[in-house]
Amino acid sequence: MPALDPYLGLGELIAAIDDVRPLPAVAARILELADGDRFSAHELATAVANDQALTARLLRLANSAYYGYSRRITTVRDAVVLIGFRAVRSATLVSCVMSNMPESELLDGEAFWHHALSVGTLAELLARTEGIHQDHAFTAGVLHNLGLLALDQHRPDLLRESLELAREAGTTRHDAQLERFGWTDAELGGALALHWSFPPPLVAAIRDHAVPIAVISDAHSLTAFVLRARIFARSFGESDGIEPMTREEPPAEWAERPLATALQQAGGVDGVRERAAAFFAAAGR
Repeated sequence: MPALDPYLGLGELIAAIDDVRPLPAVAARILELADGDRFSAHELATAVANDQALTARLLRLANSAYYGYSRRITTVRDAVVLIGFRAVRSATLVSCVMSNMPESELLDGEAFWHHALSVGTLAELLARTEGIHQDHAFTAGVLHNLGLLALDQHRPDLLRESLELAREAGTTRHDAQLERFGWTDAELGGALALHWSFPPPLVAAIRDHAVPIAVISDAHSLTAFVLRARIFARSFGESDGIEPMTREEPPAEWAERPLATALQQAGGVDGVRERAAAFFAAAGR
C-alpha cells in the first residue's frame, strides 16, 4: 500500500481501502438481489455457486451446529430452500467480509468476531421478538464494527495512535479519533458501507452503532436493534477485540417478557455464545 498522509480525509481513506481489498463481486451481487422488489432463490444460489470458496464455507455453515439441521445439505440450492433466502444471503455476505482476515498486532480477531456474531444474533432476536421485519438485523449486528476492522487492516498506525490518545486522555477511542482525525472508525465503516452500496438502513446501523441509545428516536429501527444488542453483549463480558472485557448491569428489557422468553428459548446467554462460536468455526476463520 502506498504511503499516505496520516491525517487524510474519509474519502481518500475509502479509496485507498477499496483499491487494496474491494468488496467481492459476489457480495455486491447478493446485495443487489436483496434490494429488488422481487428476489429469486435460483439467482442467489447461482451467484454463490460461482464462487467455489464461498460455496464451501456456506455448505460447511449450513451443516454446522449453528443451524442444527439433521438432514445433510449438499448444494447451495438445498441451503436456500432449507435455511431460507434471507439467512443464506446474510451468511454469505458476512462470510465474504470475514474471509482472509490477516493477523493483527492490535485487534484480537477471534474476540472481535465472537463479539460481532453475538451482537448479530441478539439483534436478530430483538427484531424477531418484536415482530419487526428487519431483514438485515443479523448482518448489521455482525458488520457493525466494519470500520474498526478496516482501520486495523489498512491503517493500523492511525488505530494505534487513537488508542494511545484515548488512554492518555482517559476518553473513548471514538472521541480521540474525532479530535485527532475528524472522523471515527464508526463513520469510516458507514462510509465504506455506503461506498459498497449497502442498503441505507444497514449503512446507518454501521455508522451510528456507537451513538448514545437515547438519541435514537425509533426503538425498532435497525440502528436501535444493533445498539441494544451491543449494550447487552457488553453486559455479559463480550469484548470487541480492542476494548477490555467489562461486565455491566444488563438492561432490564432482557429480563422482561417477551424478550426474556425469546432469550430463554435461544438457550440464554450461553446459547447465544455457542451459536456465535459455531458460526465462527464454520465460516472458515
